[in-house]
Amino acid sequence: MWRYYYTITRNIFILPGIIKKMQDMIRYSKEHPDKYDEEKNYKYVQSIVDIMEKTGHVKTEVFGYENLPKKGGYMMYPNHQGKYDAYSIISVHKQPCTVVMDIKKSNFIFIKQILDTLKGKRLDKENNRQAMVIINEIAKEVEAGRRYILFPEGKYDNNKKNSLIEFKSGCFKIYW
Repeated sequence: MWRYYYTITRNIFILPGIIKKMQDMIRYSKEHPDKYDEEKNYKYVQSIVDIMEKTGHVKTEVFGYENLPKKGGYMMYPNHQGKYDAYSIISVHKQPCTVVMDIKKSNFIFIKQILDTLKGKRLDKENNRQAMVIINEIAKEVEAGRRYILFPEGKYDNNKKNSLIEFKSGCFKIYW
């Protein structure tokens, strides 16, 4: 977790410009969806994550990429070890993918802009009706070819030291 804050601190002076550009992209892509497609937005987010990796001295290694489907949509269910997990996957995932995230944590500065740029989903774990709506939306989008990252643990626990914690069963209700 300390590396995440270290990286943010190292980039504190460029973050306002990045956030402003992402907000402009989000607004502009809503007005002109033909110019800012998912691929272009994803590449931009990858470039930001690349800056974070370089300044934070983070190296992401990939194992098992060949096991992912070459075409079509799918769900990735990685275990959640820290604040940087989704960024790491996005940094190395070749095709555009997005994230499902807890609504309470999705509105922090920078995280909100990344999630909006990738058109991620916000899940209210305390509102079963909203959760079912989101799960159904995700299922339809996966069937249409989108790729999602969803952490089945629902959170990470700094005290577990890279051990799995209990999975939330609701995340596996997404089927198509």
